[in-house]
Amino acid sequence: MRFSQAHIKPIALILGPLLAIFVPIFLTIPEHQKAPFMLGVALWMALWWMTECIPLSVTALIPLIAFPLTGIATGKETAPRYMTSTVFLFLGGFLIAQAMEKTGLHRRIALFILSQWHASLIQIVAGFAGATAFLSMWISNTATTMLMVTIAVAVISRLDQQFNEKERQVFSTTLLLIIAYSANIGGMGTPVGSPPNLIFLETMRNVQLDQTPSFLQWMAVGVPMVFAGLAVLYFFLAKIVRQLPWSHASVDPIKAEITQLGQMTREEKFVASILFMTAMAWMTRQGIKGDTFSIPGWSALLPYKGVDDGTVAMTAAFLLFLIPIKNNTPILDADAFGHIPWQILLLFGGGFAMAMGMQRSGLSESIGNQMAFLTGVSPIVMMIFIALVMTFLTEITSNTATTQVILPILAAVSVGSGHDLILLLVTATLSASCAFMLPVATPPNAIVFGTNRIPMKAMMKAGIKLNLVMAIVIVLIVRLARILLP
Repeated sequence: MRFSQAHIKPIALILGPLLAIFVPIFLTIPEHQKAPFMLGVALWMALWWMTECIPLSVTALIPLIAFPLTGIATGKETAPRYMTSTVFLFLGGFLIAQAMEKTGLHRRIALFILSQWHASLIQIVAGFAGATAFLSMWISNTATTMLMVTIAVAVISRLDQQFNEKERQVFSTTLLLIIAYSANIGGMGTPVGSPPNLIFLETMRNVQLDQTPSFLQWMAVGVPMVFAGLAVLYFFLAKIVRQLPWSHASVDPIKAEITQLGQMTREEKFVASILFMTAMAWMTRQGIKGDTFSIPGWSALLPYKGVDDGTVAMTAAFLLFLIPIKNNTPILDADAFGHIPWQILLLFGGGFAMAMGMQRSGLSESIGNQMAFLTGVSPIVMMIFIALVMTFLTEITSNTATTQVILPILAAVSVGSGHDLILLLVTATLSASCAFMLPVATPPNAIVFGTNRIPMKAMMKAGIKLNLVMAIVIVLIVRLARILLP
């Protein structure tokens, strides 16, 4: 009998709580009495997250109920994990993205980049890839993909008049896949580009405060990853369009969009300045720390040391609500909070609460002690294994939920086996953004597949190659860039 998703969800719905009940009954850890309870809760949450038998954000609320009842932590200790500084960093990023979308600045940025890359089909594809990756570094990859697909469909429709059926299929499939994949890859570039990146930073704060990378230090790895990822896309996908016929008249939709936008408005200039200053503040707050040198950031000049990236993000959002720009009113108003994806913020909080519970209960230490046998395993072998597991696991599960589950475990493994914490966690985090095979893997994949211009076979064929190659690329870049991290 073949089990479909409809069969699996009811089973998972019952099995999850049963795991939380029976694991502590059959498992005892004398040195950490609460660890079995935490393991049961973690398995429960992981199962429900992976099968999505109920909304992910609802599963994220389990610690608020289970921790006080099992003695892992009190409700007063658990609740603050749902509103950490990392959550406010993400909240500020959402509000800035809303301001960009409200003023149309995101569309102007995309079209400006595309206007510089239209001399050939390969340049069109490269322009879409670059614009998509750049925007995804700063705003939601879902919103970025929606924007770029809208423009791409206009271009494809124009090309339909000069291509035959086979040529149309080749170009539309290539362009749309590159948009989806560039959105995923672009999210690796900055800490705010993808939820797994923020989960990594929060995990590092919980495990090893003195090694938490700054915004700029993350970019020292993330930006090269973006360029390497785009190069991989070109090698496997973009060069296919070189064989297709080309006419400059095919870029009329892009030119028409630029003409329609007109001059940059006062509102766009204001939001652009906020975005620029915020990005610069993020990048320079902690400066650069290397093994043999240190360049202090601007936060070192402040009398108090409590400012972090969440403070910067909320300051920028505050200005968007405060300064009257548009018809003597601010860019954002109270309606902005109705468009914030609170379910994602709850999902963050649930993962942070679970990570706290694993440490408080001693489960992390117990797992680490059991992993001492990995001490002799080569770091490269460990990294490749982690990259491949994360890449293919996120094809069928939420990359946010998967990262929430895996990173605390890897942190424990690192402590127990003596492996470099940064190498393992950064590898897992970046790999969580590399799901290219299935439409359900990420929202960008689903969006482009929804255009009905991409055969499932084409996505799977391209995706499995990229999954394997990007795993190797991630391991190489993280290993080479390790000196730039704290």
